[in-house]
Amino acid sequence: MEFYRYRLSAADRKANINFKKLENTYRIFTTAARNCNSGLSFKRDGKQIVIDKITESAIELTLSSAVPLPSPNRTLSAYSRELIRMDKTTPLLSDMIYNHTLFSIQRLENIPVKKTSIEEISDSELLKSIIDMMFCSSAKIDADTRTRIIKEIKQIMLPFINNI
Repeated sequence: MEFYRYRLSAADRKANINFKKLENTYRIFTTAARNCNSGLSFKRDGKQIVIDKITESAIELTLSSAVPLPSPNRTLSAYSRELIRMDKTTPLLSDMIYNHTLFSIQRLENIPVKKTSIEEISDSELLKSIIDMMFCSSAKIDADTRTRIIKEIKQIMLPFINNI
């Protein structure tokens, strides 16, 4: 599982928006996160948005994904689109839009999550890691180790391949 942490503030720095008050009154930010999480692309790709903290001036959230995302910031655009869609009924967020953008996004330092057992590795993580190791040139692993690991994987898979 990959985790990406963010702090979102109003794109328009002159906007007088109180995120905490809006959330306490309308639950707009948590509802938008829940709507995104239940969407088809989020479910399909194993992504989830969790609101960590809402202050008067910012929203801190964690985006998680079953596999590493090439551009995690772009995934947050789904959250912005959902908020804008929800805002059409009660225009609460229009003051903070600047240059067609709802948020100024600041990426926070990730807390690295190391796998401690094979039970914690998802099938999609395993498959992606095997494909990356076999077909992507990587400085993380030397050629001899890579060759040895591929041979071991083939040895494990041989009974399954022969039964097909």
